[in-house]
Amino acid sequence: MTQQAFLNMAVRLTLVYAALFCGTLIVGAVITPGLVASETGVIGGDFLAFYTAGDFALNGNALAAYDFAAFDASLKERAPLEALGMMWQYPPTMFFIAAPFALLPYKASYLLWCAMGWGALLWSLRALQFRGHAFWLMGFSVLCVNVVDNGQISLATAALLFLSVYDPKRRWLVAGAAAGLLTIKPQLGLLLPLAFMAAGAWRTIAIAAATAMLFHMPSVLVFGFEGWGEFLEAAARLNADVVGPGLHTPPQGMTTLFGQLRALGAPAAAAVAAQYGLAVAIMIVVGLVWRRSEDALGKAALLCAGAVLASPYAYAYEMAALILPAAYLARQAADYRAPEALWVMGGAILMMVAAALPPPPGLQIAFVISAAAFVMTLLTMLRPAHDHPPAGAVRQAA
Repeated sequence: MTQQAFLNMAVRLTLVYAALFCGTLIVGAVITPGLVASETGVIGGDFLAFYTAGDFALNGNALAAYDFAAFDASLKERAPLEALGMMWQYPPTMFFIAAPFALLPYKASYLLWCAMGWGALLWSLRALQFRGHAFWLMGFSVLCVNVVDNGQISLATAALLFLSVYDPKRRWLVAGAAAGLLTIKPQLGLLLPLAFMAAGAWRTIAIAAATAMLFHMPSVLVFGFEGWGEFLEAAARLNADVVGPGLHTPPQGMTTLFGQLRALGAPAAAAVAAQYGLAVAIMIVVGLVWRRSEDALGKAALLCAGAVLASPYAYAYEMAALILPAAYLARQAADYRAPEALWVMGGAILMMVAAALPPPPGLQIAFVISAAAFVMTLLTMLRPAHDHPPAGAVRQAA
């Protein structure tokens, strides 16, 4: 099979999979009475939390969403399940984003939420000059489809992450503005200040700081500093649950070493220490690579892969950030039989299979794929014969 024929086939299969997966979700959402989809799940998954928080805001009682008992009771009014496992721990600015969606019927709002998030992701790929096969393969991959199933905001935050990390010294205005907006989910941006400083992107840092202040200022004017105090207390409760009993934040499905070790039965203290150690190692590697390399897409890919590993709290829906590492590895492959291309295809197939079958006991597929993405990206960048791409454009990834 020729390279062109393979790429055409891969695009068709990707689009068919995305259409079938999303079509099944839509049909299921329409024909299911109410919001309860199973004994443990609801239509839209985590979107129920965003919709409920938006309703709190519309009713003039936004900060009550940070009260676990009140929030849980409101969730169960819509989906009467025993354990929904959802808490509200987003910055107060998120109320302004969630509130308009609560004006619509739930299922219509869920579809609009997914469409807007996916649209933001596709726009970011176009802004990074992804064209042709690369655009279709990455923009409609299983990494995107999984987020639609979960109802998270991760497609939009992945878009902001991509815009933040691609050549931020040259594209300082766009990168800085995107980084400032990404503070809506601060754990994804832990590596950004270090990377920007290593690259000498000082204007980007200034724009990011200014954007963040302007972005969050309305929440201070509306809710006062009390709103941010409630947010910090909620974040502390979340952290206590993560490193403690895990009643609302079980380790299953996490992309982190902490989650993998907890799934294997390791004590929480040991898992936390290992996670911090890995995060420090990732910071060192990212800092060194960003200081020395001129490979704009490689550096962006490495940071995106590191973001879902270094974060103290990340689940499989954050793996949308792995689109750039996948694009980078595919671009580096000589053809579809090269190791980099085989790894990308293998990872995609593994995610599809993992979504349909029970996970192996103790093995966190999300962590394995995320860790492999970081290691493969780093090794590819360090390869002696590596051909650095031009900083001004991203070649087609496929």
